[in-house]
This record gives sequence, structure tokens and C-alpha cells, in this order.
Amino acid sequence: MVSLRPIRNGTAATAREQRVPLAWNTFATPIALDDNTYGYKWSEELVMKTNGLITLPEYFRLDKDAAGKDRWTVVAGKDVPAETGLSKVEFPQRRGLDRRPYETPEEAASVWKTPGPAAGPFAAKLGDGSVVTFYWYRFVDQPALRHADLTSDEREALQKRVEMLHRHWTKDREYLPPPTVGTLAELDPAVIVTPPKGLEFGYVPIVTRQAAGE
Repeated sequence: MVSLRPIRNGTAATAREQRVPLAWNTFATPIALDDNTYGYKWSEELVMKTNGLITLPEYFRLDKDAAGKDRWTVVAGKDVPAETGLSKVEFPQRRGLDRRPYETPEEAASVWKTPGPAAGPFAAKLGDGSVVTFYWYRFVDQPALRHADLTSDEREALQKRVEMLHRHWTKDREYLPPPTVGTLAELDPAVIVTPPKGLEFGYVPIVTRQAAGE
């Protein structure tokens, strides 16, 4: 059985060379909570904590790092230049529910269609009432990996490794020690799906559409 991951948008990712990294360490410091748990310690000046919830910084400035490369660094609200007008900008919540579906590209030449899925469509109704449409793709033919700029040899080597994992990493074995702090997150049972016969090894379910249920 495999877990589905509902989509949140169907737009293409920004080209790698145009991406500017976020200076994450300016407001979050990696820490080891115990021998088996990794987490972050938030900056008390830049991150707001309310009733156990974290609100990440709102304002960022494009700077240069020590190597002269672009990066986004956090700016406290009080330090935002007044002439930008940014401190007065508001993003009100949408009035009423947005019931438009999240959809992926339908163009035949897109990575969603070429080479395309091996089986589907299938549907699953989630706990929030929405319905997801999903297909089973050969692992290296899933859209994300089609965008990964892998060579043919790299793709086939990856596919072989995934098939090996699927055959030997069964769900009845323990791969990580139980947590010593906190509680495990729970999955919506509807996102646990079983592959069609013949696609048990080397194939994964990919959501292509999510819409409000009837």
C-alpha cells in the first residue's frame, strides 16, 4: 500500500537557474531534540508564537551572501522601509469557499501525459470531503522526476533501486525506532491505496486532480 499526496497547484516549477535560496538559518536553527529527533529552534525576534502555533516571517529582502550569490534574508516588520508601502498591504481571506478544483496540465506533450501513467484514473474521497483523482506511474516517469534532468542511465538505475526497495521494504517491518518524545502524525485512511495487480513494484500513485466532493 502507498500513500497519496494531494496536489496544491498544477503550475510548472521555476527554472533552477532562476531560483534564489531562502536564508533559513536567519530565523531557524537546526537542533537535535534527542538522539533520534531533529527539529528547529525559532528566532524569538523574527518568529511569532501564539498558543503553540508558529507564524513565520512576512518580509524578506534580496541580499548577497558571503560568496556573492543572491539570497532572501528576513526583515523584521519594524524595519521595512515606509516608502515601500509593504507594511500597509493586507491580504484578506477569500470570501466564501473556493470550490474550483486543483488540476494538472492536460496538454499531450506535458510530463503528465508523456510518457504518462501506467494505470488509472482512480478516485479516493478524503476526510475533508474532497475527491482526488490519481494514476499509477512508473516511478521514474512521474512528473517530478521528468523535471529532474536525469540521464537515461540515471533514470534506469533509480528505477532499479526503487523496485528493490518495494520488494524488500515491506510494511510489517520496523525501519526507524519509535519516537521518545511527542506523538506520531496520523494519515487520512483514504490516502493509503493498493497498487493494481502487476504494478506492485516500481510504481507510485500520483494525484492529478483534487475537487470538492458532492
